[in-house]
Amino acid sequence: MAEKNMAGEKGRGSGIVTPGEWTTPTRVRACLFDVDGTTLSLSQNCEPASTREAIHRLAAAGIVPLLATGRASYLLEKIDLSEFGGAVLLNGQLVEAGGRTIHSNPMDRDDVRTVVEQVRAGLYTCLFMERDRMYMSAMDERAQAMVDLTHNHYEAGDVSWALENDVYQLNVMVGPGEERVVLDATRHTKATRWSDVFADVMPDTGGKDAGVRILLDALGIAPEECVAFGDGGNDVDMFGVVGTSVAMGNGGAEARAAATYVTDHIDEDGVWNACVRLGLI
Repeated sequence: MAEKNMAGEKGRGSGIVTPGEWTTPTRVRACLFDVDGTTLSLSQNCEPASTREAIHRLAAAGIVPLLATGRASYLLEKIDLSEFGGAVLLNGQLVEAGGRTIHSNPMDRDDVRTVVEQVRAGLYTCLFMERDRMYMSAMDERAQAMVDLTHNHYEAGDVSWALENDVYQLNVMVGPGEERVVLDATRHTKATRWSDVFADVMPDTGGKDAGVRILLDALGIAPEECVAFGDGGNDVDMFGVVGTSVAMGNGGAEARAAATYVTDHIDEDGVWNACVRLGLI
């Protein structure tokens, strides 16, 4: 499979580069992949064939594919997971390796109670994400926009469930900057986002970077031996804890600025092309 789009871009303000200017890392033992906009095309609602083939070839070459996503395990049915050796889920709140959970970091219960009170007061709509299920407080216009963006199905549920079970992440249906309504009222939360439709709210000790550190340590892989692929604001911290980072051409400005390199759009063989340019396949 030949590289289609020969123009690459280097991050951190360096401008456009050709494939020859990409530097092959000294040693790569693992590649981390975000899902939405990186391995899962939101416009096509599927994993590009070239991405699936790239991941297969990485695994065949002895490079371990790893997942790092804001999604839970029950939202990964559109991704071929057969080659993956571990996963950072729910933006780092759950970490899995070797078929078992090696890290679990649910939200503070008092903070969840505060969010439930705000939702009941009508301040915003919220998706509550537990380990094995999720439920939307209501299906309004903004919640429908999330459905249209992610192609996921969200059932409305009783928000009192969140008071009885561990909640690992919230998707709060507010615009950029409006997540302060949650952050200012809670004690142990932080927020990130990859869409203007909603913000991911999680424990302040969480994040993809924290989850990635735990996963790599469990696998005995040094951070500098890892390449991370992503496209959103929730990938920026992850980029900072690996040796090489690649932002998708369709990624947001924050991710593109933070990455070592910027590859092509996901729908233009972005993952495949980056793996070729880096000399990994």
